[in-house]
Amino acid sequence: MNLNLFRKTVCNGLNYFLFFVLLFAVGRLVFLFSYGVSDIFENEKWKIVEAFIVGARFDVSAICYGFLPLVLFWLTSLFIPKKNELGFSRFYANFAHYYLLFVALVFLTLIIIDYFFYQFFQSHINLLFFGIFNDDTAAVLTSVWTDYPLFTIGLVYILVIVSWLYWSKRVKRKVVKPAQSRAKAYGLIVLLIFPLFFVGMRGSVGVFTLRREHTNISKNEFVNSLCYNALYSLKFANSERKENAIRPDIERELTSNGFASVEEVQLGYKGDSEGNLFDQDLFTKTKHSEFLQQNPPNVVFLQMESMSNHYFDLNSETLNLLGDLSEELPNLYYFKNSLSAYNGTIQTLEDFLIGTPKTIISQSVYFDTPFASSIALPFKNSGYETYFLTGASISWRNIDNMIKHQKFDVIQGKNFIQEKFPHAEEFAWGVHDGYLFDYIRETLKETKKPKFIFGLTISNHTPFEIPSYFKKKTITMSEDMKKKIRVDEKTAYANFYSHQYAASELARFIKEIRNSPLGEHTIIVASGDHNIRQVLEYTPEEGFLKRSVPILMYIPEKYKPAFFDGTVLASHKDIFPTIFNLSLSDAAYFYTGDDLFDPAVEHRFALNDYSFIADDKGAIAIENNQPYYYTWTNQEKRKLQVGDNTSSHALYLQHKMQAYTVMKTVEIYKSINQHQQKKK
Repeated sequence: MNLNLFRKTVCNGLNYFLFFVLLFAVGRLVFLFSYGVSDIFENEKWKIVEAFIVGARFDVSAICYGFLPLVLFWLTSLFIPKKNELGFSRFYANFAHYYLLFVALVFLTLIIIDYFFYQFFQSHINLLFFGIFNDDTAAVLTSVWTDYPLFTIGLVYILVIVSWLYWSKRVKRKVVKPAQSRAKAYGLIVLLIFPLFFVGMRGSVGVFTLRREHTNISKNEFVNSLCYNALYSLKFANSERKENAIRPDIERELTSNGFASVEEVQLGYKGDSEGNLFDQDLFTKTKHSEFLQQNPPNVVFLQMESMSNHYFDLNSETLNLLGDLSEELPNLYYFKNSLSAYNGTIQTLEDFLIGTPKTIISQSVYFDTPFASSIALPFKNSGYETYFLTGASISWRNIDNMIKHQKFDVIQGKNFIQEKFPHAEEFAWGVHDGYLFDYIRETLKETKKPKFIFGLTISNHTPFEIPSYFKKKTITMSEDMKKKIRVDEKTAYANFYSHQYAASELARFIKEIRNSPLGEHTIIVASGDHNIRQVLEYTPEEGFLKRSVPILMYIPEKYKPAFFDGTVLASHKDIFPTIFNLSLSDAAYFYTGDDLFDPAVEHRFALNDYSFIADDKGAIAIENNQPYYYTWTNQEKRKLQVGDNTSSHALYLQHKMQAYTVMKTVEIYKSINQHQQKKK
């Protein structure tokens, strides 16, 4: 191997690399001094330093991708005979000079676009960027010509090109010199460039490559924005654009599902026996209550990461999956036969927030739509303060930018929790659940005004870590249980303890609220965002159990319902209708489901992923676009058996699910279309 040529080629390549690092750093400095207000220089100076460090990781990653062709030259240099060294070096120098000039101009162009995009939208390049290409091209070009300092931009290009020519001339001069003989150890050490380059591309040595969440380092939005560079902003936006195309065509939605009108869909859902469930816009109203008008309760809803009904069933003294929650369950209303909205966190979150069969909206061009179906609206209209709190990065999946349009007053993530609790332990996804619950408890104490708090937990998620303070209760798998798991025992135990931790912390939170003055006027509701499917195998006959999550409610004495049946079929669609009726008087809300404490409901059903529906008689599962019908084998509703797809009940369930999905989709599309019209 020609280690001397390799060493020289790599070292000169790193000199080129330094130019690009400086280019991005200067761009970030210009961005900071252009858009940063004086307060952040006084109050966030150390966070600014951290932002530049995080930003450098994004920069190095982007530069590494741009340098990939040069890496091939570095590798090739190892096998160049000594007699061909000079020719190789000259070719490499010329290629690097012109290729990297092209790359520098591409990077500079994106940096400039991002700079002025932020000036206009107060945001780095996002999904709106792609809307430019669907706009009036002539008008866009006219705006560019009249509104932007093209002369200054031209000078910037000239400055960068001149700087590059000067820099490249000095580097090129060293490249074409004959390689000096050095000890082989020098070349062997330089071989480390390949693993380091791979790490540079990933931007991380941890579990995850660089992601949007890595930019969330401060409570200050602008400081967090310093972490981005233009290339990653474009990368994130493009990924979201491809993966989340939503086309709000109401007529197409109706005709493709065999409906002639919105009224036909609604009648198809209601059927002959259903009462006046909602108006033509899918809204309904809670009953009048003098007591609720005078005594509005706080409402806390907790979307629990991967909390599983199956684990509730499996819980025992030896397989302790619930921890302290077992002791708290007698104080709660527990609905045992319930399903999650979706089988993924972001989809379930959006379904809770706005009741949508179409996701992922937060990462679509419609993320800024204020939806009429927002669950925060009934609370806002009733005088509540509304909060969205999570232990995760608030920028995860762009949820912060979506939620702020849904009538939430306060949106806070892990940085706020860490600010209040500096020693809060975190893992790959953010701050552990216990600290989130403590933060919610403290938030409830802050003012006398009633509060609605939506809490999103994250702890019970791979890589299944629990904080050091938690005292685990022993879990021992039986030999029979070991045969049922589909992962190694270490992973299974890690998941079991993670579930135990999350359940125990939920129990602690409820108990602390229940035993405090807040307990007299605070309703707490919790449900898993989806079942955990990683550990246990499920047969088609266990399709309900595979999708099942618990619904838990702490309701103070003064607000307790007269009717309760924990065995009714339920799903996430029923949770907020129940909450609204427990807490609000004369409040209009978007219909998603039924009040679980209303004995007059004629037909209850559970729904998952808009492709699985179950009621007291059976279930329909849509798999690979094919319907499969099942009937129950026991009263506990844990086992199904294959039924007749052509039976009247099978057809009824299928039509019910289809009508429900379409009528909700239509209302989501209405909000989108109305907002798009306002923007024009």
